[in-house]
Amino acid sequence: MRMKHFSILLLTFLCCSLLAVAQAPVDRDPFIGGGGTKGDIPLFTAHRAIGNSIASQSGTTINVNGGVAAIEGGSSNLNSVSGSNTSSVGLTQGAGTYGQLSTTGQSGTGAGWANGGAGAWGDGGLDSNYGVVATADNKAGLITNTNGSSYYTIFGFNYNTGAYPFAVFNGAGAGCSIDPLGDLSCTGAKNAVVPVGKSHVALSAIESPKNWFEDFGSARLSGGVAVVRLDPRFTQTVNARMEYHVFLTPNADCKGLYVNQKSATSFEVRELGGGSSSVKFDYRITALRKNYEKVRFAEHREFSTIRTDARVFTQK
Repeated sequence: MRMKHFSILLLTFLCCSLLAVAQAPVDRDPFIGGGGTKGDIPLFTAHRAIGNSIASQSGTTINVNGGVAAIEGGSSNLNSVSGSNTSSVGLTQGAGTYGQLSTTGQSGTGAGWANGGAGAWGDGGLDSNYGVVATADNKAGLITNTNGSSYYTIFGFNYNTGAYPFAVFNGAGAGCSIDPLGDLSCTGAKNAVVPVGKSHVALSAIESPKNWFEDFGSARLSGGVAVVRLDPRFTQTVNARMEYHVFLTPNADCKGLYVNQKSATSFEVRELGGGSSSVKFDYRITALRKNYEKVRFAEHREFSTIRTDARVFTQK
């Protein structure tokens, strides 16, 4: 009888032990719950069952391979991959989603990036890779929106002082670029779009082989003579010590007007034939932009060798 009771107790103990072992959780990373093997993030299927994961974790790094089909939730605007960074706002808070293509580590530019956090950050690394590539067939390749009145909608910065900060071209090679000096160059016209009646018209900028700055004004003769002072702010933008041009238009009957002499700060106007009238006149002065005095028909090789890989052009 005692042996029978002992057997029943032993059988009960073994059953409970086996049940406990079966219910014991699998040893896994403490940051990951659910099924799968240790170090894997579980994938929950449409039936809320745990399936194989396309993501894995090694320490604090999580890698995602392939695509994620967003099937849970009531919204139709679900993201395939969503990243959230809840760290406090600061100059180096990182990004919600970070992607890198490199075999040699983060790029030097990325390592010094300190403009606050980002929703998404793409890094080309130290290799010859792009940071972010956006492509599309029948839609815009890239759309940017912002609601900050103190910020640019698009802002590009190249840490290399000799680099081209901006360029945009179509398949025919038509477009514009901004060179290292900040000069804007376009294959087409540069227009101001102005409303006229119920429509708009394009007013083209005047183009010239040289870099001219202009100023306009009016003055009056006194006894047939007038000295016109150049605006000191205008003279800071041009080289008035070099030859500049003055065009005169009298506003009343007279023998005619001519420029008697020019200096870096003024020019003198006289009436023809020794006249002594006091007519009012308009003038237009055009002078060469400072530091651009010798530029004429500047060669622009960039537009003859446009590259689709975003490189500027064959270096001289």
